[in-house]
Order: sequence, then structure tokens, then C-alpha cells
Amino acid sequence: MKFLMMILMLLIFIFTGKSQGLDEYAQIDRIALSIPSSQTNNTSDIAAYINAHFDTDSKKIRAAFTWVANNIKYDAAHLHRVILNEDHEQRVTWAIERKKGVCENFAAILTDICIKCGLRSYGVEGYTRHNGYLDKSGHAWSAVFVDNDWYLYDPTWDAGFQENGQFIGRQGANYFQVPPTEFIESHMPFDPMFQFLEKPLSYQEFANGFIKANHADYFNYKDSIDANEKLVPLAQYEAAARRIERNGIPTQNVSTRLKQLRMEKEIIYQDTDADLYNSAVADYKEAIADFKTFLNYRNNQFIPVKPMVEIEAMLDAILKQVAGADSKLMKVNQSKATLTLNTGDVEKVLNDLVTQVKEEQIFLKNYLSSAKEK
Repeated sequence: MKFLMMILMLLIFIFTGKSQGLDEYAQIDRIALSIPSSQTNNTSDIAAYINAHFDTDSKKIRAAFTWVANNIKYDAAHLHRVILNEDHEQRVTWAIERKKGVCENFAAILTDICIKCGLRSYGVEGYTRHNGYLDKSGHAWSAVFVDNDWYLYDPTWDAGFQENGQFIGRQGANYFQVPPTEFIESHMPFDPMFQFLEKPLSYQEFANGFIKANHADYFNYKDSIDANEKLVPLAQYEAAARRIERNGIPTQNVSTRLKQLRMEKEIIYQDTDADLYNSAVADYKEAIADFKTFLNYRNNQFIPVKPMVEIEAMLDAILKQVAGADSKLMKVNQSKATLTLNTGDVEKVLNDLVTQVKEEQIFLKNYLSSAKEK
């Protein structure tokens, strides 16, 4: 009898706890869905409203998720919309103005709101498995750090689903705050770090329907994410490419993402090279202008009179400018870019300038000696 009473008390406690959780979510959802339309034209205003009405991270992510899943409509007409090199802001702005988008827009908006609410959040790209079959198209979702751990969120799948070429809207939160160990059953990120698992699945294991990795290797994803956040974009791309390449035989989707990473690296290499090249040219132009100033001063018989040390410093400064330009061009010539810039013309004019400056240094030295003799 006592045992039955204990069971009953436990069940009452469990159901009461669940009821309280549902009631709390219902209240959060009600507030989130009542954000005035005038405050939903950008993620900054939405985040400001959420921050003003909720005091914990768990409430804020629930409000953000609810708003996105219920207010951004799936745009089936742009299912295959692809914009090369589209950045995060473009994904957010394009969709939030129209209140329509595809998975990458849902994830970008949710991630952006979370970040502006003060939450650590990532937009994650990858692919999925439906009913035992891999989806050939890519997908995107969000990861948010809440209650001292990482959880996954897919507002697109909770907004609705495709069926017979039509989008069917649905209500619910089946893909809200899902633990990584469950989320991996249907979602595989391109970058294995974003599985948020200490034993990440390989691409092949995911394709075979496994939900636990068949290896003993330990991966400290928390430390890896912390370290990744401190890297510059180029280093992040390089690290992501290495993790992808180490995660086994990739699917076509993963291979495509790997190519994109390499392209993004190439763009950074080329942009860096262009900046260095242009800076070297600017150094040359400044050095030439300074050299002309010196020649005019010399041709004017060094009037007004300056200390000889100051005159010599004019030429030394020009050589330092040339050395700085040479250093930048050397980095361009050591570039990892596939398409590199030709620095030959600039190097030639820099060398010519050095020759002329050294001739003037010799002239100045002789001039100084003759002045002393007099």
C-alpha cells in the first residue's frame, strides 16, 4: 500500500512539474507572439523587446524560437534560392523584411536574435535524414548555449514541412532545445565540431543510421568551440576544413561544403594579397612624393637651412618606406592563393627609387665633406 502511494506521489510530482513547464512556455509564447509588428522589422528591435520582457536565457531563447517559427513563413518558391557569398546580414535582412525564407534564413534570424539577446549562438549548416533516407539538399539550424550547455534548435522544421510539393504549416516545438545526443538522429552538421558530442559520428555512420559513434576517440568540443571563437575567420575556415576532412568519406553535400570553405579561404587570401599590394603601391607613391620634396630642396641649394642630420633623415625615411613596401610584396609572393598577383612592376620601380636615393646619399655625403673643407 505504501509502495502504491509512493508511486502515485511520484506521478503527481512528475505531471505537476510538466504542467508547470508547459504553463510557463505558454506564457512565454503568448508574450512572444504579441510583439507589435512595428517592432519586428529587424532583429535588433525583436531582441530588445525580448530582453525587456524576459530575465533568463532559457526564457529568451524560447521567446525567440516561438517568434521565428510562427512569424517567418516557409518560402517554397525560393526553395532553391542560392546567393554565392551571401553573408549573415543578407540572409537575415532579405527574409525578415518579407517575413519569408528557407531554412538558412530561419536559422540566421534565430541566431541573430539570440546573439543580440546576449546568448552564445551559432548558425549551423549541414544535412538531414528523413525516414531512414538522407536528404540530398542542405539544411540549416541553430545552436544556443543555455543553462551551461549547448542545445539545438530547428525553427524551420517546427514551422512546417514539405509534402507533395506543398508546404504544410504546423504548430509545436518538437525541435526546440533538443539535446545533441537526440538531434544527431536526424541532423548532421558539415563541421563535426557542431555535433556537440564527445564522440562525433562519422558521415558514414550517420548515413547508416547510427546514433552512436563506433570509436573510442574523445573530442572535447567545448574547449574546441572556445578556442575557435578566438580565431580569425581564415583560421576558422582552415580548422573547419581539417575537421571535415578527418571525419571520413564525405557525402556529396559535405564535399560541396568543403569546396565552399576552400573558396572562402581563397577569397580571404586574394583579399589579403590585394590589400598588401595596394598598401605597397601607396607606400611607393608616398616615397616618390617625399623624394620629389627632397630633390626640390636640394635644387634650391638646401634653403631654408636645416641641420644636416635632418636632411639625411629625409632620405632615410624614404628608404624605410621602400623597405615596408618590399616586405608587403614579399608576403604577396608567398601567398597561399591559387591566383596570385604579379608584383614585378612595383618591385622594379621600388628598386629604381632605392638606386636614386642611394645616389643622393652619396651626393649628400660629398656635399657635406666639401662644406667642412671650406
